[in-house]
Amino acid sequence: MVIVLGSITLVASAAVGGIYLLTKEPIEAAQAKKINDAIAQVMPPFDNVPAQEAFTKEADGETVKIYPASKEGEIVGYAIETFSKNGFGGQISLMVGFLPDGTIQDISVISHNETPGLGDKIQKSKSDFAVQFEGKNPETFKLAVTKDGGDVDAITASTISSRAFTDAVARGYNILQAVLKDSQVEATSGATTTYKEESQIEETPKQTRKPKKQEEEEFEFDPNAVKGALPYDATAGATATATEEHSNDSTHNTRKGGE
Repeated sequence: MVIVLGSITLVASAAVGGIYLLTKEPIEAAQAKKINDAIAQVMPPFDNVPAQEAFTKEADGETVKIYPASKEGEIVGYAIETFSKNGFGGQISLMVGFLPDGTIQDISVISHNETPGLGDKIQKSKSDFAVQFEGKNPETFKLAVTKDGGDVDAITASTISSRAFTDAVARGYNILQAVLKDSQVEATSGATTTYKEESQIEETPKQTRKPKKQEEEEFEFDPNAVKGALPYDATAGATATATEEHSNDSTHNTRKGGE
């Protein structure tokens, strides 16, 4: 029995290992293509292979990749794989292309879990929201939604997603500055702080509000409450009450419910 079980385990392990090896390269190739396409979308024309020259920086507790793009040996920009953890559906990952002077060339969404029809409008295929960042330099274009005093027009009914997207772009700009100055990345906290404060304000009333179902149950008629006191007839309940009230008005001493 031990030999049989051992043989089965060995075969199963070999099968799993074989499947992993067969799928590993195609998965990595697909991911690399996705990244390369995103780099090409957000950068001006280049003749190098940015993915082969990529390097990393630590930003807000995460390791991010920077892809330098060059043409004829001269840097034409940096594609930065940035992020925000404050999306309505969780983390948003972007590829932001910056020119050497800090101007935003273009932005591509790598991944997100925002609500279809609302927060997913951060994608260019869904709306023109991301277009407003193009050609802007964060030195003069304040990376915050207008509700927070910035220059970014939020998506209608999707302020949280808009803030998270803007937060990711701002983080990308901070990373760029660290690259150009060869220094550590400054923390990106503006959008994060605003999001947390607003969440606390919005959630407090919800925690003290009584559930709708519970409120309705408090006013639900319970026929068992009058069974035994009067012969129960669901169609005669209102009549019995009206008769009792009329008796009280006529100075009778009979108590309500026949008590």
